[in-house]
Amino acid sequence: MSSDVKKEKIIRKGAEASLYYGHWFGKEVIFKYRLPKKYRIEELDRRIRTERTLNEARALTKVKNYGINVPQVFEIDSTNSTIIMKYIQGDKLKDILSDLDNDQKIKYFNEIGRVIATLHKNGHIHGDITTSNIILTSNKNIFLIDFGLHAYSDTIEDKSVDLHLLKRVLISSHGKDYECCFTAFLNGYKSEYKKVGSSECDQIIKNIDVIETRGRYINSDQRL
Repeated sequence: MSSDVKKEKIIRKGAEASLYYGHWFGKEVIFKYRLPKKYRIEELDRRIRTERTLNEARALTKVKNYGINVPQVFEIDSTNSTIIMKYIQGDKLKDILSDLDNDQKIKYFNEIGRVIATLHKNGHIHGDITTSNIILTSNKNIFLIDFGLHAYSDTIEDKSVDLHLLKRVLISSHGKDYECCFTAFLNGYKSEYKKVGSSECDQIIKNIDVIETRGRYINSDQRL
């Protein structure tokens, strides 16, 4: 690795990838390295990690063109299953949500709703919309991070599942703020999505309840 490219410290080690803070030709960056899986055949493992690395990097590049704030990709090292991307200085929404007043919560979640609607309108599924994957910068810009589970889809089901995950996260981790935040989120989502299809937007949101009913049925069966 060049002296102009330095991994300096690990900031998160997950099941699928490790994140390192460092520098890339004078810029603060994150190195996202997909970890090998010993339970997979080596050649298959290498192919899977390469494909997922390329998928995430391409997704970040594409959605940035829609005006969505995501980390800029500087380099893709497919051989080592690593993406080098801009380090976003800020706070995870998960850590600061309780410190925001109601007007701020409504403003930010309305904006997040519009961001996710823009993704969905263009056939992108984030796959992991949580308050840990949303960063608020010091100048109050919202950044969406971690496209590791990104997929391409135009189905009602996949878009509803994306929204349902955020709803579950808000209920489980931010219970007292759930109603305010999710209502603002849906208002933002509808205001953006309905520019291309009011009926489809209504179906996506209505299907969230169907997914929840399905989940309760499954859980009920598992208890028998």
